[in-house]
Amino acid sequence: MYFVMDLYLIVLCLLVIYIKDSLQGPHEKRLLNNLLNTYNTLERPVANESDPLEVKFGLTLQQIIDVEWNDYNLRWNDSEYGGVRDLRITPTKLWKPDVLMYNSADEGFDGTYHTNIVVKNNGSCLYVPPGIFKSTCKIDITWFPFDDQNCEMKFGSWTYDGNQLDLVLNSEDGGDLSDFITNGEWYLIGTYFNCIMFMVASSVVLTVVVLNYHHRTADIHEMPPWIKSVFLQWLPWILRMGRPGRKITRKTIMLSNRMKELELKERSSKSLLANVLDIDDDFRHPCSGISGSTTAIGGSVFTRLTTVEEQNANTGCTHKDLHHILKELQFITNRMRKADEEAELISDWKFAAMVVDRFCLFVFTLFTIIATVTVLLSAPHIIVQ
Repeated sequence: MYFVMDLYLIVLCLLVIYIKDSLQGPHEKRLLNNLLNTYNTLERPVANESDPLEVKFGLTLQQIIDVEWNDYNLRWNDSEYGGVRDLRITPTKLWKPDVLMYNSADEGFDGTYHTNIVVKNNGSCLYVPPGIFKSTCKIDITWFPFDDQNCEMKFGSWTYDGNQLDLVLNSEDGGDLSDFITNGEWYLIGTYFNCIMFMVASSVVLTVVVLNYHHRTADIHEMPPWIKSVFLQWLPWILRMGRPGRKITRKTIMLSNRMKELELKERSSKSLLANVLDIDDDFRHPCSGISGSTTAIGGSVFTRLTTVEEQNANTGCTHKDLHHILKELQFITNRMRKADEEAELISDWKFAAMVVDRFCLFVFTLFTIIATVTVLLSAPHIIVQ
C-alpha cells in the first residue's frame, strides 16, 4: 500500500511588470559574457577531477528545497566588474547537481520548479527550487490515533557517486520544521476518535454498574450509608426523580435523617415481635394458686377442688401448647420482618440503578451537546457554500 504525502503547498503568483525602457549595466553584461563564453554545463565544476564536489542539501517542510554548492568556474573579482557580487542565471546555462528523491511517487519524478541560480563572486551557487514531493511510506495504524509515523525521504544524485558528489545535510534533524503546519484533518479525526472511545468505554462501565445494582439482593449485598444518602436521597432530588408513594424533597430528606437518628436512640412503639416476647416472658412462669372447676346448679354455685395431680397435668399441658404457639409466632414474625426488609432493600437497589442510569443519560447528553457545539464553533465555516 502506498501512502502519498504532500510535503509542500505552493501558491504561484504571476506578476506582470511592464518596463518601457531597459538599460543593462555594462559591467554585468561583460561579466556574463566572460563567464559563459567558455562555460560547459556538462563539466563538473572542480579544480581537480579527483576532488569531490561538496553539495549542501537542505529541506524545509513547508515550501522549498535548497541546494548549495561552489562552482570553481564561476569566480570573479568584483572590483573588476564594477562591484557586481552576484548574478541570477537560469539553470539551463549552468551545471547543477542532479539531486532527486529516490522513493518518489510522483509521475513526473521531479516535482520541483526550476528557478534561477544565485551565483556569488566566490563561486557559491544557491539553488532554491520550490516543489511538491510525493513519497511512498509504510503506515502502521495499530495504535491509531496514539501512534507515531516515520516517513523517510531518500535524496541523492542520480549519476554521481559519493567520490564525485558529497551530499551533506544542512541540519542533523533532516529538515527545518519551524514553519511546518500540522495536518488539521488528522487532528480532528484523532480528537473525534478519542471522544468516541471515551463515550464507549464509559457507557460499558456504567452499564455494568447499573445492571449490578439492579440485580443485587439482600442476602449478598448490604447498602452502605453513603449510597443511601447519594443515590436514594440527594441525587434523585437533583435529578427531580420520585418513587411511588414517596416524595423526594429537601424537607423530606432532612426529616428522614432526623427520624433515623431518633430511632437509633429510642423506639417509641413496640413491634409485634416485642409483644410476642413479652407474652413469652409471662408464660415462662407457672401459675400459682389452686385450680378447680365451677358448676352452677339451681342458682347456687359449687366449686369442686381438683386434686394435685390433675392441677399439675392441666398446667403442664397448657404451658407446653402456649410455648409451641409462641415459637411459631416468633418464626412467622421473623420471616415477615426479614421478607419486608429484603423487599425494601431490593427496591432500594433497583431505584439506585435507575438513578445511575438517569444520571448517565444527562451526563452523556450534555457531553455530546458540548462536544458538538465546540467542534462547530471551532470550524471557520459551519455551512459550506
